[in-house]
Amino acid sequence: MTAPTDKQLLTLQRMEMTLVRAVLIKQMFLVPREYQQLRYLLSFARLQVFAPGGIDGAPRRADVELAQDLIAPLREQVLKLLYKPLRREAITEKRLGGAVDALRELYPALVTARRQLLRRHQNDFSEAELDAEVGHKALVTIMGGGGGAGYVYIGAAARLRAEQKASDYLVGSSIGALIGAFLTRSRDLDIEAILAWAKSLKTRDIFAPPHVGATHTLPGLMRLHLEGMARHMRHPDGTPLRLKDLEIPYEAVIAGVRKSVYDHMPATLRELVGARVRHRSLSRLLAERMLLVGTFFNPKVVKAIVLGRDEATRELRVIDAVGLSAAIPAVLQYEPKARDASSDAVLADLRRQYDVALFADGGVAANVPARIAWEGVRAGRIGTRNAFYLALDCFHPQFDARHLWLWPVTQAIQLQLPSQRPYFDWLMRFEPTLSPVNLLPSDADFERAFRWGWDQADRMMPFLLKALEPIRWVP
Repeated sequence: MTAPTDKQLLTLQRMEMTLVRAVLIKQMFLVPREYQQLRYLLSFARLQVFAPGGIDGAPRRADVELAQDLIAPLREQVLKLLYKPLRREAITEKRLGGAVDALRELYPALVTARRQLLRRHQNDFSEAELDAEVGHKALVTIMGGGGGAGYVYIGAAARLRAEQKASDYLVGSSIGALIGAFLTRSRDLDIEAILAWAKSLKTRDIFAPPHVGATHTLPGLMRLHLEGMARHMRHPDGTPLRLKDLEIPYEAVIAGVRKSVYDHMPATLRELVGARVRHRSLSRLLAERMLLVGTFFNPKVVKAIVLGRDEATRELRVIDAVGLSAAIPAVLQYEPKARDASSDAVLADLRRQYDVALFADGGVAANVPARIAWEGVRAGRIGTRNAFYLALDCFHPQFDARHLWLWPVTQAIQLQLPSQRPYFDWLMRFEPTLSPVNLLPSDADFERAFRWGWDQADRMMPFLLKALEPIRWVP
C-alpha cells in the first residue's frame, strides 16, 4: 500500500481540529470515551513515520517507516466515513452524532490495525512509544513578519508560557524571526526580562546610517546591525550563539532575490532602493520605502530559503539569521558591526546553491510560513509528526487610520495567505497592533503591544489547550 498523500494528511488534520471545535461548542454531547477514541482514530490514520523515544526526556531514535499495508486501508475508511459528518455537516449536533455513528464501524478496524502494527514493529518501538506519537501533539509556532506590529507576539508568548506551553518548534519571518530567536533560546525563558531588555535599547544599539560596500542584502534607508542583540546572544565565554545552540528547534525564513531578476532590474528601481534622501522626516521616508516592498512580493523575483533546517545553516550566528530575515527591501540593510567568517561562508554557499544575488526580508517570500513549518515537521525536524500549528499574523489590512497608508502592502501580503491556510490549525490575526514602522517603540508602546498580544492569545486559549490535551488509548 502507498504512503499517504499530503492532501490526505492535511484533510485528516482539518477533520481532527473540526472535531475539537465541535466538542468545545457542545461539551456534553460526547462522552469522554467517544471523544478519546475519535481523536486517537484520526491521529492514528495519519501515521507514516516517526522517531521513537522522547518519553520522560529519553532521546529519540532513528525514524521508523510504518507498515502502510496495515494503516492505509483504515485511513481510506476514515476519510470515507468521517469526512462528511466532520467537514460537510454544518449543525454541530449532527456533526458529532454522525462522527459517533462512523466510530462504531471504524473502531474495531482501529483495534485490529493497532494490534497488528505493534506486532509487526515489536523490535522498533514499544506500545507506550506508539501511543505517545498518536496521543501527544507538539506545539509548532509560526511567527509572521510585520515590522513593529510584531511586538504583540511577546504578549502572546507570555500568555502561552503562563500555561506552560512553550513552542516545541518555531519558524519565523522578519520580526517573527527576531522575537522567535529570543523565545527559542530556552524553555525557561524569563519573558519579563526580555521585555525589560527591549525597553532599554537605544537606536544606536540596533540601527546606523546605511553601510557603504558589499553586503549580503539589498540596500536600504538604514543599516540594521543588531549589536544590542549580539551582546545578548552570546555564550558565557563571549562566543556568539549559533542556530544549533538554541534549546528549541528554530528556523528563520529569508528571501533570496533571484539573480536572473536582479541583473535585469530597472536601473531606476535600483537607484531608488539604494538612494539616500536628505531633508525629509524619517517617518515619511519609511512610509515611502515600505510601499516599495510590494515590488518583491512575487515568486519570480524571490525564493524562500530556510535557515536552520540543515546542518550547514545551523552554523550561522543567530543574529545573522535574524538580520537577514528582517532586512526589509529598500528600508533595512543588514550589515553587522563585526562579520563572522563561518556565517559568510554559509551565505556564500547559499547564494551559489540557489542562484540568488542577495538576500532580503523573509516576509516577502513567505510572511506567515506555515507550509515551511509543516514540511519541516513532516521531514522529521522534531522527531514526532503529530503537531498543532499555531500561526501568528500581525501584518494584514486594518481599519485604522494609522495603518491605511500601508493598505497596498498588506493587501499584497494577504495574497500569500491562501497558499498557507491549509497548513495551520489556528491563525491568530492581531488587531490592534503598533505601526509597522514603529521599529523601536517607547516603553508605553511596548506595554500596549504586550497587553494586546496577551489579550488576543487569551481568547484562543480554550481551543489551544483542548487541541494539545493528551489523548489516551481507550480499548
